[in-house]
Amino acid sequence: MGPRPLLLTLLLAACAPLEGVDPPLLPYPGGFVRGRLVEGRFNLVLPTPPLMVDADETSFYAAYPYQLLVHREGFPESLPLPGIPRFIRAQPGLAVGLGEGVWTAQGLRPYRAQDALLRPEGLYWVDGEALYLEREVLARGSFRWVLPWGEGAVALGREAYLHPEGRWLALPASAKGAASTPCGPALLLKGEVWFLKEDGLKATGLKAQALAAWGEQVFLAPGGEVVSCKEVAWP
Repeated sequence: MGPRPLLLTLLLAACAPLEGVDPPLLPYPGGFVRGRLVEGRFNLVLPTPPLMVDADETSFYAAYPYQLLVHREGFPESLPLPGIPRFIRAQPGLAVGLGEGVWTAQGLRPYRAQDALLRPEGLYWVDGEALYLEREVLARGSFRWVLPWGEGAVALGREAYLHPEGRWLALPASAKGAASTPCGPALLLKGEVWFLKEDGLKATGLKAQALAAWGEQVFLAPGGEVVSCKEVAWP
């Protein structure tokens, strides 16, 4: 068996759902994915259920072992990855975490990141011990997520660190998920949706296990709710 059939066999084995088990609902910026079906801003049928998904203004990304499937204007493209994806961030720039490095269109960066954010000034990333900008340590902390914050970034874990202000905010629990919205970062804290705003935290009472955002719309799983951040986070 050649390398391509072997890779396809491994991919299908890793991604195939268990018989009799409904695939989990995955939110992405603009809709939801259940198994192979993509609904919302993009309406697609994927070859197999993906490990994880994301989207930017023009493209939908589905990550598989050693492969990134990109749907742009209805045309699929398969990009090889040098590993198994651990996370994907499509905006502002595309970054895919592979455990031992972060893959970008500019090449593989040798950072063992748990999350990353590609901006014009470089790659912000976190590894559970600090927030970095490329090789520079910006702040020490047990950060798990990093999102845009103004012209910089906010690192999130048990606390939030705002760069470049150098400001710290305590969180009521460790963040289990995060998405960027015009109302401020949406966070999953204690199984509920909160918003991080300039004047502090705002609880919404909405239950969720995963979330994504596109503009002011926030997509919640496993329930499939879609809410406006302007309705739940303001005033």
